Amino acid sequence: MRINSSSPGDNIMTGNSVNSTNHYSLAGSRIICLPVLACILLLSACVEHPRRSAGTVLDDQILEYEVINSIYSDLNFGPQDHIKVEVHQGVVLLAGETVSEENRALATKLAEQAKLTRRVINDLVVGERAGFGGKANNSWLTAKINSILLKENALPGNDAARIKIVSSQHTVYLMGLVSHQEGDAVAEIVRNIGGVEKVVKIFDYTD
Repeated sequence: MRINSSSPGDNIMTGNSVNSTNHYSLAGSRIICLPVLACILLLSACVEHPRRSAGTVLDDQILEYEVINSIYSDLNFGPQDHIKVEVHQGVVLLAGETVSEENRALATKLAEQAKLTRRVINDLVVGERAGFGGKANNSWLTAKINSILLKENALPGNDAARIKIVSSQHTVYLMGLVSHQEGDAVAEIVRNIGGVEKVVKIFDYTD
């Protein structure tokens, strides 16, 4: 079992009161305190578990759409090309199958041309496009891994949503904003899951 790593550069009271004035006073204080408490908890969570900002998430979605559109609007790509595009923190992952080395190189070139692209990871396989069975296996494996990660709780706070799982031909790509320790813990769990032949870490590290 192999684990490949790619570094970037390369996201809660009840009570009774006889005095009605005191009752409303207490209720008012609760109304004031609860939002403050919520803000404190939110800030604390952000410090412990860094996430992509809303702007970064939007940029990633825009970039993903742009790369997909660039590739599939190019006449060199046809029905026999099956290219998955996933984006995290401006890092573009290309996975799946394409018909030639020329198309493989072209996919990288098109992805690199997008304004928001930081880096391109091209793991396209030159060969026959995966059929329905292959796609179903990829989806099943991704769902299985997400379920196990949620159960295993490899990340503090059971926040498995911080990890993006991409599966292609028994290779699993891990994307997310994590510490090195968290990334290694997730990869160790994933590499021992049945059906996984290779793990590729494409994390953005917080430390």
